[in-house]
Amino acid sequence: MINERDFLKNKKQALEKLENAKKEGLVDTGIIPIIDLINSFDEYYTSSSCYGRIVLLEIPEIGDKKNAEWLGKWHRKIKTEEILNAFKKADRGLIWILAQSPIIHVFSKNLESANKLVKTAIGCGFKNSGFKSSEKNIVVEVTSTERLDSPVGKNGVLFCDEEYLSLLVDIANEVIDKSSVKLEKFEKKLQNKS
Repeated sequence: MINERDFLKNKKQALEKLENAKKEGLVDTGIIPIIDLINSFDEYYTSSSCYGRIVLLEIPEIGDKKNAEWLGKWHRKIKTEEILNAFKKADRGLIWILAQSPIIHVFSKNLESANKLVKTAIGCGFKNSGFKSSEKNIVVEVTSTERLDSPVGKNGVLFCDEEYLSLLVDIANEVIDKSSVKLEKFEKKLQNKS
């Protein structure tokens, strides 16, 4: 069972950390209204969260996240030219274009609250949502199924033509569009609960 005093202390620390991160511009602006709303409820507080993003990533070898290079990262829809410009920074390794749906991490005061949040998220289209529980924490992860992971080059060489790259950008932008719709629906559902 989670100790309420510890929960409140952890929430206070998490919200202070979040406010500092906002001041430093380290929080995706699109996710702020939703995490602020979640944090307004007594039974929840958020930790690391992302609005959704499109990424061009260079990885020395599969699984080597530690040495990965972010060639480009956008929390919005993009144009093919932006990928091509970011690609110019590529040097050594596999180059991937990724589109990732939003992810919101929420600490919950109890299992009942966690279960309610998961049901709300799933009802808004975040089908991969669930929670993990330990003696000290219950963490809800709100996330969806839409994503794109595609290799596009290696060692600074683009392996596909611009037409195919444009198709990947279109798909990545669709992930962002669908994510935005789900986030709006989720925010409205949460507002109705307050």
